[in-house]
Amino acid sequence: MSEPEVLRELGPLEAFLASVSDAPFLALDTETSGLDPHKDRVLLLQVGTATRQVLVDAAAVGPEAIRAIFDDRLIVMHNASFDLKMLMATYGDAAGLRSARVGDSQTCEQLLRNGRRSDVVMQGYSLKALAERYAGMELDKSIRQGFYGIQSLSELSSTELHYALRDVEATWKVFASQLPELERDGLTRVAGIEGAAAPAFAELELTGFPVDVDAWGSRLAEARGRSESTRRALDWEFREVADRDLFGGSTLNFDSDEEVLEALGRLGIRVQSTRRDALMATGHPAAAAVAAHREQQKIVSTYGESFIALAHEVTGRLHPRFKAIGAQTGRSACSEPNLQNIPSDSSFRSCFRAAEGRVLVTADYAGAELRILAEMSEDPVFSRAFMDGLDLHAAVASRLFGRRVDKESEPELRARAKAINFGLAYGMGAGGLAAQLGIPEREAEQLMQAHFRAFPRIRAFLEDAARQALRRGFGETMAGRKLWFTDMRRDGRDEGTLTRIAKNMPIQGTNADITKIALARLVRAFAREGLKARLVNMVHDEIVVELPEAEGEAGAEILRKEMIAAGAALLRKTPVEVDVMTSPSWTKG
Repeated sequence: MSEPEVLRELGPLEAFLASVSDAPFLALDTETSGLDPHKDRVLLLQVGTATRQVLVDAAAVGPEAIRAIFDDRLIVMHNASFDLKMLMATYGDAAGLRSARVGDSQTCEQLLRNGRRSDVVMQGYSLKALAERYAGMELDKSIRQGFYGIQSLSELSSTELHYALRDVEATWKVFASQLPELERDGLTRVAGIEGAAAPAFAELELTGFPVDVDAWGSRLAEARGRSESTRRALDWEFREVADRDLFGGSTLNFDSDEEVLEALGRLGIRVQSTRRDALMATGHPAAAAVAAHREQQKIVSTYGESFIALAHEVTGRLHPRFKAIGAQTGRSACSEPNLQNIPSDSSFRSCFRAAEGRVLVTADYAGAELRILAEMSEDPVFSRAFMDGLDLHAAVASRLFGRRVDKESEPELRARAKAINFGLAYGMGAGGLAAQLGIPEREAEQLMQAHFRAFPRIRAFLEDAARQALRRGFGETMAGRKLWFTDMRRDGRDEGTLTRIAKNMPIQGTNADITKIALARLVRAFAREGLKARLVNMVHDEIVVELPEAEGEAGAEILRKEMIAAGAALLRKTPVEVDVMTSPSWTKG
């Protein structure tokens, strides 16, 4: 086996790129010394087509080589955000990667298989699995381990270099095979949305979220103190129905749903679930004590030492992993750690603080999913409320209850209307609404029926969306993202669950599509305007940016403008609003 040539100068690379200029796209892959962009580096670049590929010594070329590769052409990668993150760390802003045109064979496969059963789904979405499926190629992924920890390409064998070429060949062939399937299923547009957002997800992971570790420790100590206090309250409330240990505490296992429900029963409290809303609906102090203790325990376990220990040893920041398609609706997911499950009212949010001389700008869509529901249903009350900038929940409550309602007068009725509005958007039934409001299910059912009578277009849209989705076998967002139901039904999912998913998927999925369009627009806009702004977090339809104080006003305006433009790309009739707040710490107004 002959030794593959490795290019080390820009000229030969440009000559190669010119020779494949008629290709509809190029595939690209990287080999790195490890997986940490702050400690490891890109060793090798592979770029090419199904028939012609070239290797590039990453250490020998500069950012101009990356610009030459990405210059006004579609570049396809597998798990694109990882390659982009490593390239961004290696070559910096000069490489122009924030404005790259990107395709991702991994996310394309997720789009194609969303809800469908297949061998590929069972094996995961690895390049190895897709290469076998689409190109009949066998990739020995164990060879990749030979790249980790090396310092020079001279340490690589001819076998390892040939493997690198096969990797990019496979990526090209897989994507070429996916393209007609994407077109057949009407997924071309949403595949473009996912690809365009890849540089943003790469930036999120690379930049990381600044966190004050000492402040976090203080918040955690406070949470532990509250947890101990709620435990003492539990011991007191259950003193008559639980045995005592040597120290006077209850021997009841408050983490066991079965034991808690049994003990509540002995206190004369009949409740079917230990969910917080169900416990609070009883109005009994013992049930409330269980809910309070579990809430504090969750805080301690979720935000304990294991969470903050993930702060990076080099940057001091949290660098989570974002999964662009983390749910079947298209929503993203976050892990190591999960920065998307920190409630907006949590005191831990204040521990995320911008570096000295910088600020955080937090922007989120106001009532995004209800605006999407208004657009899709064309309900006149919902549409008019958003067109005129009215309080939708108050308007709905006023119609439902036949009296004037606003935030100051009759706030409880407004809260009920708000719960119904969002419940419908999430496909919630009467049982869920009853639990959330702490009312009998019969009363919740009456409320929902009253809402349907007052807003028949909302009901008609939701029922028709579910009926059409289950009839044709898929639900669909406004951008064309699809979730297939046929295999779910074959796998025994009950009709009620499928109906709920079918109602919610177009709404939540469209929200995810809009947010990803916004992410892509933002990184391009910041690059275009020359701002030093960086994405540091996103929580579904909330986006957080860190930037110099001097750029705060300009950055906030770009956030607002680009997020509104992203919403307008799908919502043609319903105006989009974005709430923006600038602060030294992570704050949501």
